[in-house]
Amino acid sequence: MNWRLKSAIQRFCAGLPVGSDSVYYRLQRHFGSLRNPPPPNMLLEGAASFCEWLRAAGLPLRGRRCMEVGTGRRTDLPFGLYLLGAAGTHTFDLTRYLRLELVEFTLFCMRRDRRHYEEIFLGAAEDPDETRQRISTLLGAANAREAMRIAGIQYRAPEDATKTGLPDGSIDLHLSYTVNEHIPRPVLCGILKEAKRVLSPTGVVLHHIDPSDHFAHDDPSISSINFLRFSEAEWQHHGGNKYAYHNRMRTHEHHELFEQCGYQILREQTWTDERALNELRNGFPLAPEFQRFTQEELAGAVIRILARPEDPSQP
Repeated sequence: MNWRLKSAIQRFCAGLPVGSDSVYYRLQRHFGSLRNPPPPNMLLEGAASFCEWLRAAGLPLRGRRCMEVGTGRRTDLPFGLYLLGAAGTHTFDLTRYLRLELVEFTLFCMRRDRRHYEEIFLGAAEDPDETRQRISTLLGAANAREAMRIAGIQYRAPEDATKTGLPDGSIDLHLSYTVNEHIPRPVLCGILKEAKRVLSPTGVVLHHIDPSDHFAHDDPSISSINFLRFSEAEWQHHGGNKYAYHNRMRTHEHHELFEQCGYQILREQTWTDERALNELRNGFPLAPEFQRFTQEELAGAVIRILARPEDPSQP
């Protein structure tokens, strides 16, 4: 879909006085990306990759109590964490976006292509026998609600991840997947501060962040840096609503944020968009606020950060 058309639809829905979320969801289901929902591969594979990152850092996932920031429409990531041994997940969202019919679709896909998903999880599992049993138990659920109960998922929405109400030290893994880019920087600071309070002495944070222009996900005519041509005032017209908001922070700014909030980074990885890098080398027009960055900083398309509080006793 042309990004300007999608932006106009999002602005229209966001501006409705009542029922904006229901209207936007119906439009997505009938005409947009949810007309034929994608299989849950991205987040289930993300859970497997998270498990491997934790194990490589000497921090096994098995038995960890998790907190997810930004549930979204489905519970794919918490399902994946459960299958790989997590004790359970509190998943927080500021808006109640979860749709049980889409959770059911995830379960349908996993039952239909069970061998494929078994390969994903057994390849990452710390205890393959336990993972096999958990797969059978989860896929034997009668419905989405039962599956969420089996996986130990506590859906917390609408609730604020900066003020979770969880007890001190009650979480071992604080995580998100392509969520931080949708949150204003000051709020991200609040979320990371709250994470320090709820993390156990051995707790860590693990966040997978997508700094790219999300309109480029559906419109191949633009690249991942298209929105960097606009000033903040101009971009507010296109993306300054709850369905399109993006903080436009670059990958190194996310790195700096974790350090400024008192975290020691244990591991990080940045993926670069080569198309965007080539555009920048060939004179891509940047808004003034982005001209101070290097081309590599601007072309970073994904960053993943694993970190722990430098001093867990300090908020």
